[in-house]
Amino acid sequence: MSLYVKFIWFTFLTMLISSAISFFAMNTLYHQFLKEDNNDKNLAIAESFAGHLNSLPPNQVESTLEVLGDAGYQLYLTDGNDVSRFGGEFRDETIAQQDVQHVLGGDTFNGIRDFPRQTFVTGFFANELTNSIGVPVTLGGESYALFLRPDIELLFQELHLLFGGLAVGIVLLSFLGMLLVARLLIQPITKLTEATEKMATETFDVPLAIDRRDEIGRLADQFLLMRSRIEQSTVKRKEFVHNVSHDIQSPLHTIQSYLGLLEKPGISDSDKQHFADIIREETARLSLLTTQLLTLASVDKETPEALETVALHEQLHATLSHLRYAFDNKELALSAQLTPAYTPGNAVLLQTVWENLLTNAVKYSEQGGSVDVTLTQSENHIRVTVRDHGIGMTEDETKHAFERFYRADQARTRGPKGSGLGLSIAKEIIELHGGRIDLDSTLGTGTTVTVILPASSSV
Repeated sequence: MSLYVKFIWFTFLTMLISSAISFFAMNTLYHQFLKEDNNDKNLAIAESFAGHLNSLPPNQVESTLEVLGDAGYQLYLTDGNDVSRFGGEFRDETIAQQDVQHVLGGDTFNGIRDFPRQTFVTGFFANELTNSIGVPVTLGGESYALFLRPDIELLFQELHLLFGGLAVGIVLLSFLGMLLVARLLIQPITKLTEATEKMATETFDVPLAIDRRDEIGRLADQFLLMRSRIEQSTVKRKEFVHNVSHDIQSPLHTIQSYLGLLEKPGISDSDKQHFADIIREETARLSLLTTQLLTLASVDKETPEALETVALHEQLHATLSHLRYAFDNKELALSAQLTPAYTPGNAVLLQTVWENLLTNAVKYSEQGGSVDVTLTQSENHIRVTVRDHGIGMTEDETKHAFERFYRADQARTRGPKGSGLGLSIAKEIIELHGGRIDLDSTLGTGTTVTVILPASSSV
């Protein structure tokens, strides 16, 4: 069953139940509070009629009773044996004879007040002789019992049609209105459902024109935002898989090719050594790529686990010592000015940042060049600067330097091949720690990477 049909049924049942509850409430209100007042009011009218009839000559009594009947009252006049009726007729004229005798004896009959309580028909509408007022009258020297009640059918004949038509109109218009409201409410949800189903097939271009300012409008806005993010995530995932596949396949093909060359007969020892060196280099590249991917996966958890106070000057000093052989191989001059500085964070992830930045500085520096590393701490921030005087990058390459798997052309042609993940990983780790990383590079002059991190409040 669709939500639209459920809404219609719910509306119909709500109207039905509310009508029943209202009817029972009004029925209770009449019996508890209004019935006795109605009895007293009609008793006063009946006594007034009786007093007037008692003062009339016998020849005017019948005409007066007819006038009262035409005025909207049901009159039942009896001496205990004969009965005269004026105005509307009672549907049920059954009444206990002792009640008639009590009225003939001078008592009043409070039938409206004492009428038995009924569930579905209030005493107000019960057209029965027992639901009337009885008073004694004296006509021509004889005692009579006059039973009286308003002629509801006569008094409310037009009102019956009016209220009946009004009730039917309210029900029909309310139902039609709820049909319209239900469609207006369900239609955008239906559109959202269709768009969601399309998203499951990675279709993100389904138009969704929902211009509302209510909860459904906010839901649609959040859905569009979510869909946009999922689309971006899907595109990035596909690009990621494509780039990873490419970066893995490339060294694997190289390794397979040179292994094939090694199997050929007649290869000189120098060629074998050259082929082995290439295979070793490509294997190291695969190892670096898998390491970087594992690091990237840990960063994507978006939580700097194992939070601690990290001594950055000690980390940088240890990293420079570890890479000392790399500086010596390229005869690079190293200048390091490291002021003691502490930041809250994950020591393992931050260590990865310094290794990536310093490795890049060595990789893309010219033979015999230099690398400058500075670390300073102010009251609230820490600044780490790694500057090389190497091949540098163009302005366009600098804009894309932090994208995953991006490698500048100069880096591909003039330096060793990398994973294209180093700067991307560094950026995500630094931002995860509440900092930022900037890159300034000039082609042929060098690159400067600046990292800003929050300083630890306690050491």
